[in-house]
Amino acid sequence: MTGGYGGLMEVTSGAAAQAGGRVIGLPMRGWPALTPNQWNHELRWSDSYPERLARLLTADAIVAVDGGIGTLSEAAIAWAVLQTEPVAPDLIFLGAGWPEVLRSFAAHLIIDDRDLAHVTVCADPHQVIAHIAGNEPRRARVAGPRG
Repeated sequence: MTGGYGGLMEVTSGAAAQAGGRVIGLPMRGWPALTPNQWNHELRWSDSYPERLARLLTADAIVAVDGGIGTLSEAAIAWAVLQTEPVAPDLIFLGAGWPEVLRSFAAHLIIDDRDLAHVTVCADPHQVIAHIAGNEPRRARVAGPRG
């Protein structure tokens, strides 16, 4: 499942499709200037960003790669869901830049080791695949709001 559009989403979709995967795109009806990429097997259109995020949260795992504000907001929401909900997708940060970003979050926000324990950082896609393969999808765990 990707956003369904171009750039890194298209590269990811193409790689998944060529490996035999079924690609689900999450395009937005309100973004007429963007065209879903050719690799999508299924499109799950959304009328609003909250609806799109709800669809994203049905995944077994969310992999955040280098991106922009959209990537950051999606990762933050997935992280908050890991904190507060008993069943949530794994959140995996992929890439060399994420450790520094997470350290900065911890240094400047109210984020501690308990929060950081909810996420996984992987340096390469092979580590991501191994992590996902080694974990039970959407496993129940103890979670609750902190405030």
